[in-house]
Amino acid sequence: MIQSFSNRLVSLLIVIILFYGIDRISAQECVGKNTTFMPGEEITYSASYNWFVIWTDVAEAILTIQDTVYDDIPAYYFTGVGNTYKKWDWIYKVRDKFETIIDQNTLRPLTASRHIREGNYRQNDHYIYNYRKNVAYAENKTNDNPTTLDTIKFGACTFDIMSALLFARNIDFTNLAVGDEIPITILLDKELYPIYIKYLGIEEIKVKGIGKFECIKFSVMLIAGETFKEGDNMTVWATNDKNKIVVLAESPIIVGEVKVRLAHVKNNRYPFTSLKK
Repeated sequence: MIQSFSNRLVSLLIVIILFYGIDRISAQECVGKNTTFMPGEEITYSASYNWFVIWTDVAEAILTIQDTVYDDIPAYYFTGVGNTYKKWDWIYKVRDKFETIIDQNTLRPLTASRHIREGNYRQNDHYIYNYRKNVAYAENKTNDNPTTLDTIKFGACTFDIMSALLFARNIDFTNLAVGDEIPITILLDKELYPIYIKYLGIEEIKVKGIGKFECIKFSVMLIAGETFKEGDNMTVWATNDKNKIVVLAESPIIVGEVKVRLAHVKNNRYPFTSLKK
C-alpha cells in the first residue's frame, strides 16, 4: 500500500496545486506575469495515507523558488522535493526531485528535469523547450532502459508540472462560474496529457495545525496510471487571496486514499488574508 501511495509522489503533490482559469485564455495569451509569489518562497506539505480507517503521515514535499539566469534570460529556478519520512524508508524509500527553469517574462518553462528515486527504481528526465519550433527535446533514462532522445511537438498552453503551477497561480479566476471545466496540457513522461479541472466555488476549510481558511475549491480529473484509476477526481482547496497557495487536497488512489495539507510557508509575498482569526 505504501508503494502505491509513494509512486510518483511529487507528481501527485504538485499536480494538485495547479489550475485557476486557463479555459479563458487564448493561445496567444499563454504568457504569464508574476503577481503572486517572490523569490525565496518555500512551501512545505505533509502527505498522509489512509488504508481503511487509519490516517498516517508518511511523506512531505517542499517547493522552493529562487532567481536565476538561463542563456542570458532572467528566470526562476523552481524545485519540488518529495521524501518519505525516515521511519517509513524501510518499507519504501522515496527521494524525488523536480527542477524547472522558468522565463520570468512569460512564466513558460525553459528547461525541466525530474529525478525519481523510489525503492530500487531510478528515472532521470530532462527537457529543453524550443518555442520557435514548438518542440521539446527530451532525454530520458531508467534503471531498466538506456538513455533515449526524443523530439516532442507541443501546442500552445503546454507546460511541465512545475511551470504550470506558477503560471496558474497568476491567472485571474474571478470570472469563473461554479461548474466551469478548465483544460490544460501537461508534458510528462514524453506524453502530452489533457487535464480537466472543475471549479466548485468558495468554501472554508480547516487545516490541521494552522487554522481555518477561505478557499477556492476545485475538482481535478487525474491521469490514469499506476497510482490512479481512470475517472478518479482529486479535490483541492487553495487560499482565496493574492497568494493562491493550496492548503489541502484529497484524492483516492488504487488502494486507499491520500491527503496532502499545508504544513509551513515562509517568504510568501502577501499576508494570508484568507486565514480566519
